[in-house]
Amino acid sequence: MKTLTILGAGWLGFELGIVLKNHFKIKVSSRSKETQNMYEDEGLSSYILNEENLSNLDELLETNYLFINYPPSKFEDYLSFLNKIYSHEKIQNIEKIIFISSTSIYPNIEANLDEEFEITEPSSKIVFDAENLIKDKSDVIFRVAGLVGANRYFGKRSANKVIEFPKTPINFIHRNDVINATKFVIDKNICGIFNLCSKTHPTKEEIYSFNSKKYNFEKPIFLESKEFLNRLISGEKIEKEGFIYKYNNPFEF
Repeated sequence: MKTLTILGAGWLGFELGIVLKNHFKIKVSSRSKETQNMYEDEGLSSYILNEENLSNLDELLETNYLFINYPPSKFEDYLSFLNKIYSHEKIQNIEKIIFISSTSIYPNIEANLDEEFEITEPSSKIVFDAENLIKDKSDVIFRVAGLVGANRYFGKRSANKVIEFPKTPINFIHRNDVINATKFVIDKNICGIFNLCSKTHPTKEEIYSFNSKKYNFEKPIFLESKEFLNRLISGEKIEKEGFIYKYNNPFEF
């Protein structure tokens, strides 16, 4: 059985390990002893790794496949941390490196944005800088839209809050589709940069209102406005490789 290492076993990475532990030997990084014990209880081999402690990086990079998913906001110096990982001598021996980026790399403009779009003014500079740092050493870059699934759903954080542009369409991806896409590119030996985003784009008002009834939270306050930014992320490129999204309708999750 081949080994898959997950660096950044948070809400996405931990579930990835649970789902794929019957397909691969799973190694995961942990920020603390508490999370390390939790991961071990689920049958995952867990190692402490953080900005202050890189002693287990050698063991974690002894792997066939590497999945990297670190939110920049969790680090004092995100780019330096990534550089230490990608500068390790074992990185070149890994069969496939999958890096989780974000669709926040695209600018906040009115457009249908795909992987061919030339990015000069990213909405998130740190995401843009991170991609430039790792792109030549990564086999797959997933630019992931807003993550939903399980206990994450649209509108929960906006309960009873003012929403300025309720007609704005949302870009999202279900966590399970990210997991399925990860296994897909490994199994099919596919490389490249891919947006991961559902093909449906309900408005904030539509899905927030629906979920407020479904999950019983207070409905947001929608300002009367016909203005909105029609910023749509295209997730079609990976479909052309044969991938099929399973969670396209957020009203049916």
